[in-house]
Amino acid sequence: MKEKLYAKEILVTIIFTIVLLIFGHFAQLFVLFPSLQSGTMWGFPVHYILPILMGWFGLLVVTIIMALVLNRLDDEIDQYGETNRAAAKGGQNQ
Repeated sequence: MKEKLYAKEILVTIIFTIVLLIFGHFAQLFVLFPSLQSGTMWGFPVHYILPILMGWFGLLVVTIIMALVLNRLDDEIDQYGETNRAAAKGGQNQ
């Protein structure tokens, strides 16, 4: 069980790392594909407003979600540790 929880934590961390890198480097999409630079969104050029939305606000949202998910996972790990400590104490008292 312990190994499964830690493997889940590593997997979630890797997934969020990839998502954070994609959101943080979203502006590179317009450098790689210059044809995407045409057009506007809310009156701003697309290659200006989308990196701001994805980079600043997108990272904020992803970071909040990451904190909630990893806190829940840490609570599961703590609960598993407390269960094992209680079982170990119960075995020592007998």
